[in-house]
Amino acid sequence: MSSLEDRTAQAAGLQARLARATHADTAAIRRDNAGFLDWAAREKLRSEMPMLSASHRLSRQQKTMALVLAAVFIASVALVPISTLTVINGLFVLYCCAGLALRGWMLASNLKPPPRKPARAAPENWPVVTILIPLYREAATLPHLVKALLGLDYPPDRLDIKILLEEDDPETKALAEKLCNAPCFDLVHVPDNLPRTKPKACNYGLWTALGEFTVIYDAEDRPESDQLKKAVMAFRAGDDRLACVQARLNYYNRRKNWLTQLFSMEYALLFDIVLPSLARIGAPIPLGGTSNFFRTRTLQDIGGWDGYNVTEDADLGLRLAAAGYHVGIINSTTFEEAVSAPGAWVRQRSRWLKGYFQTWLVHTRTNPHFTKPPLFSKAGLTRFVTLHLVMGGVLISAVVNPVFWVLYAVWLSGHGDWLAAIYPPPLLELSVFTLLGGNAFMAYLTLIAPLRRRWFDHCACVVLLPVYWLMLSAAGYKAVWQLIIKPFYWEKTTHGTGGEMSGTHEPTSGACAMPVTEKS
Repeated sequence: MSSLEDRTAQAAGLQARLARATHADTAAIRRDNAGFLDWAAREKLRSEMPMLSASHRLSRQQKTMALVLAAVFIASVALVPISTLTVINGLFVLYCCAGLALRGWMLASNLKPPPRKPARAAPENWPVVTILIPLYREAATLPHLVKALLGLDYPPDRLDIKILLEEDDPETKALAEKLCNAPCFDLVHVPDNLPRTKPKACNYGLWTALGEFTVIYDAEDRPESDQLKKAVMAFRAGDDRLACVQARLNYYNRRKNWLTQLFSMEYALLFDIVLPSLARIGAPIPLGGTSNFFRTRTLQDIGGWDGYNVTEDADLGLRLAAAGYHVGIINSTTFEEAVSAPGAWVRQRSRWLKGYFQTWLVHTRTNPHFTKPPLFSKAGLTRFVTLHLVMGGVLISAVVNPVFWVLYAVWLSGHGDWLAAIYPPPLLELSVFTLLGGNAFMAYLTLIAPLRRRWFDHCACVVLLPVYWLMLSAAGYKAVWQLIIKPFYWEKTTHGTGGEMSGTHEPTSGACAMPVTEKS
């Protein structure tokens, strides 16, 4: 293939062949289209829409802007150092206040659930759903995964379950060949090349998907049995611009230790309050890494996942919004295994934060493929909220929060007279209020969603939130460093250490429910 036109023609031919294909045909189709599939998994987005790929860390405009800002900062510090630092501190405080105001509104908007719309009748013939399961060194979790998949309340003949296996993982491959022998399974061997990332593997499976809808699950996922039907019903209730619905995520081993309890509380806040609030105002939703249901053709049309972005999920949510699509939230939960060791947690979270940095860089640069809405339009404001206050807030708070705590400790010690110059009285009071009140409010928010789920045994762990946030900051600094030296490195999270899911998890109905037709 020598041109994008050739690849476009081959993609059309592949789709025409898949429209008539069965499971028995897919292996032959992959062999016949191996070159195209390898290119599509790794390079399609980067080749066709390069400014939307994290493989380009900085555009020319971003490099120029960074140099200009650095020059202005250096000159300002050299000429008027006190005024410069005062202005910077003031901007940080205003930014933090905006973020706190947003989260206060989110809490207020979720004081009671929205009215439910009438249920729609189930379809006579359920559509085919493709399930993508990227696996790498997951032999320990595979038996539980297969059991969960076979327990889904969905017609087995309407399932296309693609187990995505890496070539250099013989143990998982051998076990998959032994366990995944039901007709709905399709074992897909992903070529051994770079980047070796989850989104690249998912792209490889996407281009031979047989389903009208495609969902991604991780190796340790245990979705509620009726989740696929709820997702299909949500699509049937929505319009053609509803490209994706996101299920809630939480953890089946949340009671293992203090870290898993705080992790579960954080996820409850995100999926029960933050994302539904974004949906209510029509803001782009940074998707979770699993349990995202897509219209297959729409996902292919926008280029699939970015194989170079290590939080491909969040990026895809913003890219769908930029293309004019919206995302819904369904009232169903997938239970995962929470990382229970601090070192592993920092490694996982540093990858997530690095991906947020990548996504922020991608979506703040000029892009010829999508027109950015005016800032003061509804679309522009909601995009600003997600990109700069929600995602940006996570990044900035992780990096800056320890700095302000150190400054506050110096001030309390009585050795901070030098701080008076850069914190004049009005700014000083506001800064102290933002630091103390803001952290207290975030602790309060962290308690709200778990209390709605009646997780009363988690309340005592809130006193350990400062330790949790300190770990978050360590992950943030590591993410910045890795973005510079290893931007595409995928730090693997080890699963299978948290135990199997017990039967005591709370059903999703215990959460503050969003109707399946709610959309962003």
